[in-house]
Amino acid sequence: MVRLSQKAWNNVIIFAMLAMILMLNLSSFKQNDSDLSQPIIEEGGILLSLQIDQDVIERAGQTWRFSSSSPALSSQADVSALQLAALVDNWQRALVKSQNDVAAEALQPPDHVVVLWLAGERNGRVLPIKTINQQTYLMFNDEVMLLDFPTVEQLTQW
Repeated sequence: MVRLSQKAWNNVIIFAMLAMILMLNLSSFKQNDSDLSQPIIEEGGILLSLQIDQDVIERAGQTWRFSSSSPALSSQADVSALQLAALVDNWQRALVKSQNDVAAEALQPPDHVVVLWLAGERNGRVLPIKTINQQTYLMFNDEVMLLDFPTVEQLTQW
């Protein structure tokens, strides 16, 4: 048996109690991941094509090309490559965060349906988007998320 003085045993008890308090409160020291924003497209993800409702924006070499099934929009020649590049850049930088206010049923019918086609993925990511009370929500990874950055207008209009 270890022989310690009374002063040494007091120190052992104090440090044991501090260790126990630390272990019990460890969860409060961690960051809450639900408050952190996460990107829709991961770092290094390459967007090949973007479908917003019936409009398609796709990579054509190093620029972007616009096509629409709507005769009114397809006749517009004023959609520049810079506007399309800015729209795609907004999608590359888009952030969402967790929320608990809106259920998945509230997104029906969505205001916009966006399909992201990424390099290396077999299927496109379908994102229904709906604005409720000046907040924009979308279905991401089977969870309703709050759009944090940029605005829905910057993601759906060019």
